[in-house]
Amino acid sequence: MVNVLYSLVDVNQRFDQLVLDPLYIRNLDMTSMTMKSYHDRIYSIDNQVLSRICKNILPRIHHQINELIVEQHSMELVLHTIHYPHLYSLSLIDFQEEVLLKYLRGDTILRKLLIEQITCLHIEINDKTTPSPLPEIRSSMFILILSLCKRLIKLNFTPFYHRSTFYALDLSSIDCMSSTLTELEIYVKTFDDCLYLLDERLNCLSTLKIHVKEIVYTPETIDNTFTDDGSMALCLANSLVARHSFEPYDQLVRYKWWFRHGYMSSTGNCFDIGDATRKAL
Repeated sequence: MVNVLYSLVDVNQRFDQLVLDPLYIRNLDMTSMTMKSYHDRIYSIDNQVLSRICKNILPRIHHQINELIVEQHSMELVLHTIHYPHLYSLSLIDFQEEVLLKYLRGDTILRKLLIEQITCLHIEINDKTTPSPLPEIRSSMFILILSLCKRLIKLNFTPFYHRSTFYALDLSSIDCMSSTLTELEIYVKTFDDCLYLLDERLNCLSTLKIHVKEIVYTPETIDNTFTDDGSMALCLANSLVARHSFEPYDQLVRYKWWFRHGYMSSTGNCFDIGDATRKAL
């Protein structure tokens, strides 16, 4: 998208009509990938290209854009250049966690968008250069997002490189609510971490996709009440991803009720809990 805009806009009137057609310019991807290897990708736009697009092109198409994808180095210029009145979906790609937290706390334009417009938010943290996940930073980001986004319906909060170290979110300390969020995708270290999400704080949640590093036995310390009337957010239809089987066997008892009553399903491609566990359930 970036290369098309940079290369064809202002070549002639006919190209402008085609490239800037309102039916074509709805989803704007402001990233340009340079792939050195599978685990070494650069998404930043050349400064000259970025400057020209922000100065000459965005003012002509900003009112048409519904979905926007930006990376860390271009976000501020793209968002601060002009207002996007019909923007509802925002993807923040390849961000350092400290940088993103700074923006969430102090960038007025970004905060205004999140509060007033954004219903779909996709965040990918660059976990390649961070020595180890910082639970306090990621927990703070998660809390800020839920508290800021008053219209949020869908949230994807994932690592960028999907390395072996999963998010170490301290969900037990999270004390915030969302009455609008219906779909959530998140990476957690243990299955117990996600149980903190399954209470009245996210009372409209209907789809929960959890990537879990390990599921091990822990004492019953989390008070979650499940009812047959469906008022509790579903944990998950077709979307639990676990790296290992449940262990030991008695851990299965606490999930068997969910499985038998439809809160968990093994029919979807994403539901992978290991053969031994599936047979036991």
